[in-house]
Amino acid sequence: FVLVFAMICARLLIVVLLFCPPLCAPFQSPLSRPWKEKFQSMSDRSSSSVSPPPLPAQRLVSSSDTSLKLSLGGSSSAPLEEWSKPTRFSVNLGKVGIVNLYGFYYGMTSILLGLVWTIANFFTWLSYKLCENVLRIKSFDKGRRIAVFLSHVWGVWLMRLTRCYPIIESMPSAPTPVKYFQKSPPTVSPSVMYVANHCSWMDIPYMGAAIGWRNYKIVAKKELTKVPILGQSILLGGHVCVDRTDRRSQIQTLKKGIEWLKSGVPLCAFPEGTRSKTGRLMPFKRGAFSMASKAGAEIVPLSIVGSERVMPVGWVMPKVSSRSLKAKIVVHPPISSVGKTEEELTKEVRAAIVSGLPEAQRPKDWGMED
Repeated sequence: FVLVFAMICARLLIVVLLFCPPLCAPFQSPLSRPWKEKFQSMSDRSSSSVSPPPLPAQRLVSSSDTSLKLSLGGSSSAPLEEWSKPTRFSVNLGKVGIVNLYGFYYGMTSILLGLVWTIANFFTWLSYKLCENVLRIKSFDKGRRIAVFLSHVWGVWLMRLTRCYPIIESMPSAPTPVKYFQKSPPTVSPSVMYVANHCSWMDIPYMGAAIGWRNYKIVAKKELTKVPILGQSILLGGHVCVDRTDRRSQIQTLKKGIEWLKSGVPLCAFPEGTRSKTGRLMPFKRGAFSMASKAGAEIVPLSIVGSERVMPVGWVMPKVSSRSLKAKIVVHPPISSVGKTEEELTKEVRAAIVSGLPEAQRPKDWGMED
């Protein structure tokens, strides 16, 4: 019932926005209809016999009204600091963050789907406790596959309903994502570790979309377990949580990650340790590479492009849809950890991730690093 209600609300909101173009601006590209005809007509009226009329995009970018430009979605080439500012149809909620109409739609969809997710998680937790404590079945879903599956269902539905599903590409020498992630097993090790850059809250569902319908565990900071609904799912799914202020917790995290890898369960990690506020790749920590090296696992580098603009720093919900900015994940060929030191493995994976990032997301000193 809740899911049907969410679908009806989403449909009604879309209908209202379609019949009210000014409110629809944050949801669509400035060049999409009906704004395309509007700016085309404005451009035609301002043309002269000496110079040809500018294109709609040129008219928008050359406008001195920055607030108008950003309220219509902004220019994808605008500096990240300018892009992160509140727009015409947004509300600054103080410490909570900024939200606009699209963010409100995304948040409501997330909450309504989250209610169904919570109920499913509760019955999953109940079945785990029943099998372990009453029926004494210790082997029931030891990999916590059911919990991960439920999380993936929630993430896929949310991204599809909000047009936030990323584009998944593979490098010329890399296997296609569907073939590698969903059908073909790793060629060298029993499992793999997926490593990606981290600059937005959207990186986790993006990575899940690339991996597909497989059991996997995410290396996450302990603070995420306090987030409603999400924290319950992290604990239920057996994901690897690390307390960055506790050395003993970091050692336990390392051991648990190695156990998952050796048992054939893929691991996902963001080696920067935290989100990049500038969108540029930050220095890597070696914890993830230590786990892969000791477990003999392959590492699949992933370059996440555009997520820092989909949900900029300071926004409590995404600002625009992933489709409007063409956010994507670039899959690189797997890198073997056998016979390599942690430093060599770190440099090789970092170089692969940087090769898939645009100039605006690469480290400023990348040439000097190389």
